[in-house]
Amino acid sequence: MHSPQVLVSFAHDYKTGKPIPADLVARMNRASAFGRAIDVTFQNAMSEVSYNVYNGRPEKVDLEAIFPDAFRRYSLLAPVPADAHMYANFIYLAGDRYYNYMWDLVIAEDFFQQFDEHNLFAGDTPTRYRRLVLEPGGSMSASDLVKNFLGRPQNMTAFQKWMGEKFESAPQSTPGSEH
Repeated sequence: MHSPQVLVSFAHDYKTGKPIPADLVARMNRASAFGRAIDVTFQNAMSEVSYNVYNGRPEKVDLEAIFPDAFRRYSLLAPVPADAHMYANFIYLAGDRYYNYMWDLVIAEDFFQQFDEHNLFAGDTPTRYRRLVLEPGGSMSASDLVKNFLGRPQNMTAFQKWMGEKFESAPQSTPGSEH
């Protein structure tokens, strides 16, 4: 989610210098939620590809088969035809940790739920985040950083909430807020 409170501190119209309107930020947030589930299924399929490339003996890896199989299992999108050689454009085949992108999103959503959505700078959460996550950085395991900040191991609850967010009606523009 984009925060109007944060964006207004630096996002200004290059001609007028006016800060980004809050209703524009609301529309951006609404647009970013559109197709979210399809994107997640795509990421799951690509994670499956990455896993299967590194799961066995290299000489037995069939890149032509891995992509369509993963898309059939995990994605709502039709598999790309094998003769398109999709693997040639998948730069992440150089490493076996593509699934980290989705797990990072799970943790980020869990972290975000700790903050006051309407005032990200309110309370002690921003200071705790800086002190417990940013300052120690790579001096301890990521799992410990997460556990220290959340007070528990990460879980899927915030991610599930993020996936289920609904945007029933478009935000109304106020006069003069059009760009």
